Order: sequence, then structure tokens, then C-alpha cells
Amino acid sequence: MHKLAFIFFIIVLVSCEANKNNNTIQKQNNAELAPTEITIDEAVHNFGQLKAGEIVLHTFVLTNTGDTDLVIESLETDCGCVEAHFNDQPVKPGETTLIEVEFNTAGLVGREYKTIEVLGNSKELKHLAIFAQVENELIDIKY
Repeated sequence: MHKLAFIFFIIVLVSCEANKNNNTIQKQNNAELAPTEITIDEAVHNFGQLKAGEIVLHTFVLTNTGDTDLVIESLETDCGCVEAHFNDQPVKPGETTLIEVEFNTAGLVGREYKTIEVLGNSKELKHLAIFAQVENELIDIKY
């Protein structure tokens, strides 16, 4: 019984130490990512009239207007019909980076408005948006 308790104690001790190391690494990474400011040339893009099934692309331009490097951690979209891609390298102050957005209109109809959240070390949460009027011959909706 004592051997079992001793083994359990060692396992708990080792796992707590590993968790402590992970927290330290996370704190160091957060400390390195000081907030910065970014501007977006065109935060909203209108694709205009599209036919269902079309796949269209748009590139958003972001500029790091802050004093520290901009690090984009991820992009979150509100629909599986939107894919967003970015360069994961830090953006130096004064430099720009591109976010490419692919919008697949298959199965959509009517006025479509989609958003992309830019998650990183910017002082404010930034949103990008795309919209279009999608015509779908298979679905007829009257407004």
C-alpha cells in the first residue's frame, strides 16, 4: 500500500512540474507579444453580384502602425464557405502583410455577409468583412 501511495505521489509531483514549465513558457510568449496597432486599407469588400458556385478571392492589406512587431495568431471565419490565409511571420512596425480570403458561394442565395476576425497582438480586435448578392437558379427567394 505504501509503495502505491509513493508511486502516486511521484506521478503527481512530475505532472505538476511539467504544468509549471508550460505555464512559464506561455507567460514568456505573452510577454514577448506586446500590443501593437494595425490599420486596414479596406476592412469591407463587396463582391457585388455572384452566381451560386462561384469561388472568388480578395486580398486585404494590413499595416503595422504600432511600435512593436505584429503577430497574427489566427483568423476566425463565421462560415465554412470562407477560407482565410495569412503569413505567420511577424510584421515589423511600418510594414504590411496580406490576408487572402476565398469565398465559395456554392449553396448560398441572397445577400451574404461574412466576417473574419484577426486574432493576434493588436490593441483592438480587428474584423474584416465581405459581402455579395448571390443568385442561385436552384433556389428562388423573393425579398
